[in-house]
Amino acid sequence: MTTPRSMILSLSFIVASAGLAIQGRTCSCLQFNYPSFDMTNKNDFSFSPGSAIANGSLRIVPNTGNSSHQSGRVVYVKETLKLWNRKRTVLTSFGTQFTLNILPGEGMAFILTNSLSLPRNSGGQWLGVCNNQTDGAPTNRIVAVEFDTRKSYQDDLDGNHVGLDLKSIKSVYPYPLSNLSIILSSGSDVLVSIIYNSTSHAFVLSVSQRNTSGSGGHNWRESWPVDLSRYLLDEIYLGFAGSTGDYTQLNQIKSWNFTTIDDILVAERTRHGKWVFLVLIALVFLVTCSSFLVLLVRRRVTQRRRLAYRTLEKMIDAHGPVRFKLKELKHATANFSPHRKLGRGGGGTVYLGYLNGINREVAVKRVSLSSRGEKEFVAEVNTISKLSHRNLVKLIGWCHEGGELLLAYDYFPMGSLDKLLFANATTTTYSSSALTWERRYRIICGVASALDYLLLSK
Repeated sequence: MTTPRSMILSLSFIVASAGLAIQGRTCSCLQFNYPSFDMTNKNDFSFSPGSAIANGSLRIVPNTGNSSHQSGRVVYVKETLKLWNRKRTVLTSFGTQFTLNILPGEGMAFILTNSLSLPRNSGGQWLGVCNNQTDGAPTNRIVAVEFDTRKSYQDDLDGNHVGLDLKSIKSVYPYPLSNLSIILSSGSDVLVSIIYNSTSHAFVLSVSQRNTSGSGGHNWRESWPVDLSRYLLDEIYLGFAGSTGDYTQLNQIKSWNFTTIDDILVAERTRHGKWVFLVLIALVFLVTCSSFLVLLVRRRVTQRRRLAYRTLEKMIDAHGPVRFKLKELKHATANFSPHRKLGRGGGGTVYLGYLNGINREVAVKRVSLSSRGEKEFVAEVNTISKLSHRNLVKLIGWCHEGGELLLAYDYFPMGSLDKLLFANATTTTYSSSALTWERRYRIICGVASALDYLLLSK
């Protein structure tokens, strides 16, 4: 049975759980880590024709057949990145690291884009980022960090530089690397780190390359101001693009990890979470008040019932049978031992007992709680205690204690009349032949007299 107190505890648990859920969900983020690549990772990416997983790396452009003036893309498609909310008031910060390896050719780029498709004729100077039709177009939703290994057109900085491209292959922030002794197309690994701070709009790029001997190395770091929400839609894909020119080039990504700080979900869930929490608090307050009112009403009703019981009990004690203690009747019946069981009927089980205090045997009826309530039991005892007739079994005493309802009657060793009427030699020492017609007549008259008394007493 559900009580008001259990309801309060349950609702308090719900509120506590909801609070923990709200706090836990703010940690949600897009995160993945590929120390290397194999065919089990194939479904995580979208590959343009000729791109593939090979030798533990992502191969961005084809390296077989006629691979000059080709382009390719490998895009992570298992999840998209939620970059900003509808009002552009909250953007997502992120960080990524990858290891690239380039053999001489054109170059490659890390891309943030709203489109999976590889532009046609995007080989050579276009690095698989765009083509001569989409370059600089307002609909060209792409931001790229290029790693250029060839001076492909007049305005191109040189044949060994990095740059930040916004909707166009012409870098907004180009930077030469040759004077830092970092050679992108040397065939040795280059470690790249990118961190974007959505609050300060700082786009931080770090590039490092170890010497071919494996000792020492060169590092470079630069920060550029850029608001990505001006150039991209809210949900974007992450990946790599590359191209070849007159010469074949091998562009590879050997490892890649990415992590976002999901500021959008933090802000929205925190805002919604506060409302949910306030509503739950208000709900618990209302339920608590209602529960206290219910408890108060129940307590008053219970007190009134107890007062009525006590009044009846006093009336019984004044003129009626003995009020036994529970331990007395338990001791008399050997704690209601099955061996003392006389029978069952009339809403309870009857046990043989012996009361030392009055030195007599009694039949103790253990009333079933399901057959009647406490109020009905006390009222019945009050009625029975007033009866006095030689053909009615006398009520010696009663007990209402510890959830037990007990009646103690005079014990008749010969048993009930039905046993005499339907007895046989195997079940009792008395037989039905002992009941002569004369005796049966006296029994019938006695029963009729008792019934007449009961009717008149009412």
